[in-house]
Amino acid sequence: MKGFIPGLFDRLMGTDSAHMSSDLVTRLSMDSLKDTVARDLESMLNTRTVIPEELLKRFPECSNSILTYGLNDFSGMSLASVDDRAYICRCLEQGIARHEPRLKNVRASLELREGSINRLNFAISALLVVHSAQEPVSFDAVLQPSTLQYSISKARRTMRLGG
Repeated sequence: MKGFIPGLFDRLMGTDSAHMSSDLVTRLSMDSLKDTVARDLESMLNTRTVIPEELLKRFPECSNSILTYGLNDFSGMSLASVDDRAYICRCLEQGIARHEPRLKNVRASLELREGSINRLNFAISALLVVHSAQEPVSFDAVLQPSTLQYSISKARRTMRLGG
């Protein structure tokens, strides 16, 4: 049988793309799998960590645990600052690399779009690895500064990954 098994969350919640039928799990196409990854990324990026990384340095195993799931709160940062935006990109990359095992070689970059007011656009590129399948993927992430909420969608373009 070809396809990919839906993620645990989808199977537990019984979403349309992952319903159980006669003890068989519906298999996902690569496109549906990308949609699932995009939804999981959105959930992770909209979750805030509460323990500062500095406190976890003495406990290295904790840095890869559920304690660090999500992102730091960026409300005190200036989104107009080049340094702060670079820091946000690094945090995106680090959080995704830690908590989304299906994505490898994660890169996040700020995209300057003409006419974008009160929002930051990020491009997230990675290699989607599930079992023996590997495919470059890219997602568009939009941060609304007023709510500090991200929305994620599959990008319309495929980006080439560098080394």
